[in-house]
Amino acid sequence: MGDKVFRFAPTDWDRPTHRYNPLARIAAMTNPDRQQMELKLTAKLFLQTDNEKLSGLLAGGIDLFVAAGLLAFERGVPTIGEIYRITASGGDKQKEYLKRSQEVKNTSAKLIFERMASTNNDTLTSYLSLLMTSGLDTWDNRAIDAATATSDFSFRDIRRRPHAIYLAVESEMIRPLAPLIRLFFSDLIASLQAQEPGDDEPWPVMIMLDEFDRLGKMPIVAESIKTLRSFGGNLAIVTQTIPALDEIYGENTRRSLQGGAGVKLYLTPSEQKTIEELSQAVGKTTKRVVTRSRAVGRNPFEGRSVSERTEDTPLLTEDEARRMDLDEVILVIDAQMPIRARRVKYFEDPVLKVLHAGQSGSFPYPDEDGLRRDRQMTETRETVERLKQELQEMRAANVARDVGANAPSAKTTNPGSSGKARSRAARAAATGGGQGQLSLDVEGLGIRGANRAALESAVQTTRTIIAEHG
Repeated sequence: MGDKVFRFAPTDWDRPTHRYNPLARIAAMTNPDRQQMELKLTAKLFLQTDNEKLSGLLAGGIDLFVAAGLLAFERGVPTIGEIYRITASGGDKQKEYLKRSQEVKNTSAKLIFERMASTNNDTLTSYLSLLMTSGLDTWDNRAIDAATATSDFSFRDIRRRPHAIYLAVESEMIRPLAPLIRLFFSDLIASLQAQEPGDDEPWPVMIMLDEFDRLGKMPIVAESIKTLRSFGGNLAIVTQTIPALDEIYGENTRRSLQGGAGVKLYLTPSEQKTIEELSQAVGKTTKRVVTRSRAVGRNPFEGRSVSERTEDTPLLTEDEARRMDLDEVILVIDAQMPIRARRVKYFEDPVLKVLHAGQSGSFPYPDEDGLRRDRQMTETRETVERLKQELQEMRAANVARDVGANAPSAKTTNPGSSGKARSRAARAAATGGGQGQLSLDVEGLGIRGANRAALESAVQTTRTIIAEHG
């Protein structure tokens, strides 16, 4: 059909996956205040706790997420994996966040880090613990981190060219990956709602959310289901039972979701509330009821009466709904009569069976060599960034040493010895000696063009810093 096909499968251990960076859209923004607001909205989309009493602590954790995100943008590594490393690294969190407040340039992020550094240790630990258990700890897995380090596709182009994007997750991995899945679809909806389709965006978008109740609460879905059509988007929500939705969203929000759906399709239900819902959704009809009566003890030809009336009756009774054929479906469509139909199975349908059998060619997996080079490039950038941070700490230690040397004191120590050791290690790494990770054959890695130039520039900058402050 000519669609560009992508398969985002972060937990497929046997085959390569296309990649998706949830923060790429925000990192591309030029207004730092807008970035801060979007980071906060993004955090609220996927960081959730089941205990409402902990919502105050989660708000503190979200503030930390926002500050770490702004710092990650400044470092040039706009990923949630980098946010995880910023928030989780270091033993003494108060000292660690104080260092981060000195590193970050964004005023808002600096204030948040300073506030965290002055927060008592128990509260700070609670913030961080809840931040992790609410969804951020998903990124402690290197496969998830690598799959979200960059993007092979952009939701901003999804209406311009035909796309088919598959989020492939094994059934047992739906709950562990629920934060990432919520973020994926929430980012897609937010990207569509950012602006109405232009003249160069003719393609409508169908979003199918299977196992919807297992993904956790997604407020943006409930809020957008009525308005998304004006932005060229359509939602298909699949759930097993009505009570499963009520447990997550509550009855009122669930009814709002149903009210916003122009088409509702029911398969044979087995749960009582879903059976009742189906019977009511189909509606009622009227039937004629005739009642005959006779007075006892009278002449058999006298005392007889016949009454006739019409009364409402379900078009599909609860018992009939429960006993529906497994191959039958009920369609309830706005402003139309309900439809009872049979399911189409592609492996039995004569038309679809031919189309399925006629498919040929390999599956559109991404290039493994390209992914490997990208991973090596990412690891190299991270090495350069860590080296820069060590050099900054070393420079601060040297300044403190010089101040201490000029101050009158009876006893002096050598506080810069560890800094000198780091300096020697950094110099060896940056100049190609020792075991430093910067001693890489960039040509052999296949790194060329802009990526190679960026890497060589970063290494040269690091060497300059070492020469000036080593």
